[in-house]
Amino acid sequence: MSGLTTLVKFGYVSDENRWNAARYSFEWLPELDQYDRDIIKLLDCLRDGEFSGQASATQLYDLLFQAKSEGYPRELLADWTPLYSYINIIVYEELRHGIVLGGLHHYVTTGKTDYIDQINVREFGERYMWCYDERRYWNLYSYILTHLFSEIINTELYRDVATRVHHPELKATLAHIRNDEARHIAAWTALIKDLLRSDERHMQSALQSLDRGLLYHNAMVHETYFEGVNKMLPLFLSEQTDKMEPLKRVTRQKYRVMDELFGERNPYTEKDIQDMHLAFLMKSSGYSRAKYSEEAPDNIVFAVA
Repeated sequence: MSGLTTLVKFGYVSDENRWNAARYSFEWLPELDQYDRDIIKLLDCLRDGEFSGQASATQLYDLLFQAKSEGYPRELLADWTPLYSYINIIVYEELRHGIVLGGLHHYVTTGKTDYIDQINVREFGERYMWCYDERRYWNLYSYILTHLFSEIINTELYRDVATRVHHPELKATLAHIRNDEARHIAAWTALIKDLLRSDERHMQSALQSLDRGLLYHNAMVHETYFEGVNKMLPLFLSEQTDKMEPLKRVTRQKYRVMDELFGERNPYTEKDIQDMHLAFLMKSSGYSRAKYSEEAPDNIVFAVA
């Protein structure tokens, strides 16, 4: 399948599966019980993460233009066209997610339903589109991989939160977002696979950039990402006999995608991926902020807000 064929396929799949957000006018909000309201209050950083899809796209464009200015071969640059185009679909869908979560959070914390009207566009743009300058953790290949692998975490989180909440309309809304994220996994996998198969140089560069693609979440472009991790880890559902089950679910999915992309060239076992994730979680535990540093290990300086 050619890159443009894959792009068009997932473009119309997005169109066909785009759910009706009812103009973000949720008449059922007053019906939410205190349990659901308390969960929604934990999702402010998840809202930030969804909105930071704006910055994710901008930084990807930035990385492409930077590569071009540094002499990246033009034929390889042209191979990125389907991914460059698909991220525009992603940006719009993540914006929808952010508006939903933002509207829910605004209601349960203020009692008002004027969330969209009260947004200051300039502040929004500075916070969610131009927020990545201090968090340039990736190169071109690790960044596109992190978009793919982050969707796996998103899908599992929304699945578990939708299971936890009580109100049927809230369950359905979160399930719609979960389904979007699952569709993004399929699309990114297919598009990146096309890219890697189009030229061996892409495959080699991706293999060299795997670690950050696997471990770093693309929402790390936003300052509240690690604060959100602390808040939302308890929202993942664990088996009573195995508290590591959420991590195992994520790494199982990541390993499956790795096998799809790299086949026999995949350098990691499922256990390797799980151990890498656990080490990264332990390293970032207790921190709520992080910035890029040339000198720091992994280029991350963690801090407490």
